[in-house]
Amino acid sequence: MASPPQPAVNPGIQDLASRIYVELVGRAFLRADDTAVIKPNPAELAKLSLQLAEIFRKVEKVFNAAAVPQNVGYNVELADMAKWDK
Repeated sequence: MASPPQPAVNPGIQDLASRIYVELVGRAFLRADDTAVIKPNPAELAKLSLQLAEIFRKVEKVFNAAAVPQNVGYNVELADMAKWDK
């Protein structure tokens, strides 16, 4: 039985995930006896990178939404704008 297809990754998340992946691989890279070894499984690092990127974007949206000016309770009517011309 085939596994269900994975949803497409948002390009912004994919770009961030690739940068996270490069950083994680660079930190996990070991050189011993003239051989290169990546200690954790690279596929697991890729999964982790995508998860971290998705979480980062979600939190970023929350903080950006909180930072925008809020005009709660202020309602501009057409009549108000007509007074500005006088």
